[in-house]
Amino acid sequence: MQKVLTFAAGAAVGFVLGTRSGRQTYEKMRHQSLELWHNPAVQEKVSGATETVKDKAPQVQHKVGELAKKATHHHHTDTSSTTAPTNGASLGDAATPAPAAPTPTDAEPTTGVPPTRGESAG
Repeated sequence: MQKVLTFAAGAAVGFVLGTRSGRQTYEKMRHQSLELWHNPAVQEKVSGATETVKDKAPQVQHKVGELAKKATHHHHTDTSSTTAPTNGASLGDAATPAPAAPTPTDAEPTTGVPPTRGESAG
């Protein structure tokens, strides 16, 4: 599915940049986006958002620091941390094996292409 979306996005970009009508469409969208960006109401909102972020940054930094200290303290007091997996999974994840991928049965034809959403396998 991801390959299909990547291909579709590439085809769209190729159309926009590779054809005259696509290039005109691109230029029109670019012009409209620049007009919107330079709109005083938009710039007022951007400035307000920037000020809010600047005002809240010290509080967020303090909170993140506290949480990091708690996590570090919790990690050092946890005796089971020496047996934890090194791939970032929790101990509960390590004890439970991952589910196996379904295998096709004789009744299901294998085409090598998985069905897309809304399609049946057969």
